[in-house]
Amino acid sequence: MSTTTVARPKLSMNTTWRKGLTAAAFAAVINTVLYVAGSALGGFPAEVITPMGTPITLVAVILASIAPLLVGTVVYTLLNRWTTNPNRWFTIIAILVLLAFVPGPLTLPNAPMLMIVLLEVMHLVAGGALLYFLTRTRAVPLVQTT
Repeated sequence: MSTTTVARPKLSMNTTWRKGLTAAAFAAVINTVLYVAGSALGGFPAEVITPMGTPITLVAVILASIAPLLVGTVVYTLLNRWTTNPNRWFTIIAILVLLAFVPGPLTLPNAPMLMIVLLEVMHLVAGGALLYFLTRTRAVPLVQTT
């Protein structure tokens, strides 16, 4: 009896995007809950202005939860087409991007500690959702026994 491994089939773009949009929706909902709870506790005062010259609002949180995840889905789609192990490469890239976003909330002038903590958690929610949903879209290798 011999065992042969057949190459992994590439995922359809439809499957990848469905998972990416699911991750974006999940991140937007969780981050909305975090923002509303943080706002109720005084964690998002309007006096704290971002480098873009505006306070952090619910709309900004939702857009910041969705837009980067759509970009990440584009990256995963390309990796899925160009590499044999897109999950590994995407995980490496996603972790590096998450690490690059760590200093952002720390640089907000006069930001309360609750705001900083919640913004960092929101980054982790968004990145974690994308990693969770997209890296589970890869097809399992087929094994044939004869």
